[in-house]
Amino acid sequence: MLLKQESFRARISAYIKANLRAYLPGLETAESVKSIPVEKDIAYSRPPNPTAADYDEQLRHVELRLARTEQVHTCKPRRCLIVTKSGRLRCKRRAPFACSKEDFINEDGNWGQKRLYEYMNGWIPGILVNVRCNNDAKLLTNGTDTTKTAWYCAGYAAKNQHRNYNISAILAKGYAYHLANLDRARAQEVDELRDKQRLLLFRLVHAINREQELGAPMVISYLMGWGDVYRSHHYTPIYWSSFVGALLGSFPLLRRAR
Repeated sequence: MLLKQESFRARISAYIKANLRAYLPGLETAESVKSIPVEKDIAYSRPPNPTAADYDEQLRHVELRLARTEQVHTCKPRRCLIVTKSGRLRCKRRAPFACSKEDFINEDGNWGQKRLYEYMNGWIPGILVNVRCNNDAKLLTNGTDTTKTAWYCAGYAAKNQHRNYNISAILAKGYAYHLANLDRARAQEVDELRDKQRLLLFRLVHAINREQELGAPMVISYLMGWGDVYRSHHYTPIYWSSFVGALLGSFPLLRRAR
């Protein structure tokens, strides 16, 4: 097994240090974290210019400011604090987090980020600096975690049906069974009853539509053909080839030899 090899664990630890951070100089204690001001509008500023002479220093400074603003966890009622069966408050985000003086992974696959302040969320530096949003990451070291993550992503994207979501299919199936077990003498009676019920439902829906109060913005939107959604921004497509061209222009070493 690869995790039994010290050299492989050292590579994983280096990967964690580079991509799954929870510490930067200045984020050691609650006092040091509070000494860094919170910048609410930092998400609207641009990332550092890669061509700047002090780009690395700017990048570290921006990452520290973003980590202070976006990644510090604060427990509050009705946000993350829940009441346990014993009547105590517990953070559903599992804060305070485990601290460690270094990035590590052991032979059993248990890993951890360097974290000195217990309320510091982990982050991916590339996402934090360029997207400017709160984020987190998890290193998958075994098949169980990978399976759970795959099921979670599939269920979240596919919106799996619960027991009461397919009630229309259950009703249709029950109605088909009902018709299959009727004799011919009552079949005509059932058809007449069904037509009367359809007429009743139609009249009810028509009465609701006729008396419904509609907001003026909704009426104008329908009359103008604007649809049900109001878009406050104009979106312009950004083509990936333009991004790749700009990236290769700034970093020629990334070009592949053909």
